[in-house]
Amino acid sequence: MTASSLRKRGRKAKPQKPAKPYDGFPLTAHASGKWCKKVRGRIHYFGEWSDPDGALQEWLEVRDQLMAGGDRNQENAGADVGLMVNAFLDAKDDQLQAGDLTQKTFDDYRRACEQLAGFFGKGRLLSSLQVADFQRYRRSFPQSWGSTRINNEIARVSAVLNFAYETELVDKPIRRGPNFKRVSVKRQRLERAAKPKKLYSAEEVHQMLSHADVQLRAMIFLGLNAGYGNADCGRLTVPMIDFRKNWLEGLRTKTAIQRAAWLWPETVSAIKEAIAQRYDHAPPSLQDHVFITKRRQPWYQESGKGDAVSQAFRKVAVKAGCHKPGVGFYALRHTFETVAGDSRDQVAVNYVMGHVDDSMAAVYREGIDPKRVKAVCQHVRKWWLSGWSEDNNNG
Repeated sequence: MTASSLRKRGRKAKPQKPAKPYDGFPLTAHASGKWCKKVRGRIHYFGEWSDPDGALQEWLEVRDQLMAGGDRNQENAGADVGLMVNAFLDAKDDQLQAGDLTQKTFDDYRRACEQLAGFFGKGRLLSSLQVADFQRYRRSFPQSWGSTRINNEIARVSAVLNFAYETELVDKPIRRGPNFKRVSVKRQRLERAAKPKKLYSAEEVHQMLSHADVQLRAMIFLGLNAGYGNADCGRLTVPMIDFRKNWLEGLRTKTAIQRAAWLWPETVSAIKEAIAQRYDHAPPSLQDHVFITKRRQPWYQESGKGDAVSQAFRKVAVKAGCHKPGVGFYALRHTFETVAGDSRDQVAVNYVMGHVDDSMAAVYREGIDPKRVKAVCQHVRKWWLSGWSEDNNNG
């Protein structure tokens, strides 16, 4: 017996490669006893034949990284998308708890982070993100999104990516490229021009008032008289109103800017009636609120979900024959700004609206004469009264 034949006899039979555990399994059995995957011309190995589920998990954890050209064996590979979004949301949650961020804004950031991580994969290394990736991400936005939604999403994603650099998760800013930018001003103007104006006529306001219940009637007056929006009405408390002077004053929560308005006699009457007919047994946190739903809840949820003001207003607008797609309660605030602008006292208009004024004049201006505020509100009232008629007040 030759040495060659002895060697042949001493060899063990090679084990037979297992078949894929199911159709569509992304890995292939390799002769080494491991599962493998060829990515960008290079074979990568995962787990043992006996553990296809474990091998699949290994593959999924590094798939995005490898598809982007990264090296799974690189030491100290750095932070990934999952770490970035979690750290960002932790920081935003701190701001939320401190009162520096609203629940709605936090929820918007969370949704943006979920979408970002869902697209790139939580295991994707930040160092592997390239301009082309953000071009693909931008193309993934739904066609139904308008320019405002797109701009908001890009702003939120940019905030997350800037956070990664500011907190040293990456050693240089993450470049998004020229296409991952806000929609052009021209396109925004074209979209705005194609939509109905967020404006009501004096006649339409009278018609809606005639169909509104006691609470919504007061809110409509506040929208047109004081430029109040949905959240403003939902947060309004009785101590903010001086009924002797017909004066409404407080901070606009969104901007933390002081604002005030002279209330029309009709507005004061509507508010008093709403207070007199408030639902009983409200929770302690709502005892001072002017408006409370029949479920003993605030009319505006800080999360921004289920806006009761918008829902109730839409029903009234439909009944009054004034409903326009995309034009809701907040259009009353637009209407106040538009009509009040003709009073030629924009400073007073801005004060009523609670607008942020970053001009040097605003820095030096210490308050405003209440007479100017009253004059602006009287100007809008005169416009509103011009739309009265028997027909639109017999709802």
